[in-house]
Amino acid sequence: MTRRPDERRQWLPVAALFTVLGPVAVWCGRATSYLPGFPPGLVWFYALPVAMVAFTWIPPRTDAQRGRRLAVGSAGCLLAFFYPHLVLVTILTLWGFSGG
Repeated sequence: MTRRPDERRQWLPVAALFTVLGPVAVWCGRATSYLPGFPPGLVWFYALPVAMVAFTWIPPRTDAQRGRRLAVGSAGCLLAFFYPHLVLVTILTLWGFSGG
């Protein structure tokens, strides 16, 4: 089902929403993680979620692209939220296997 061109231009509120939700997801993820301090070198891994959120700013030309942008933006926000938890689980797993 194709939509009218003026309906396709409504991507701007979605992109703005993901732009706000991305940093909120980062903050909530770090606030709910049990990491006492986030190692500074691991902050660079937030580049992937930020790039996924930035991808939503490309205007979609088709309805399929609109759906992909919604999926990628949502996945970027979820990845930004769960990243500190993934780091914590990785650190604890490595610590457990190291015997220390």
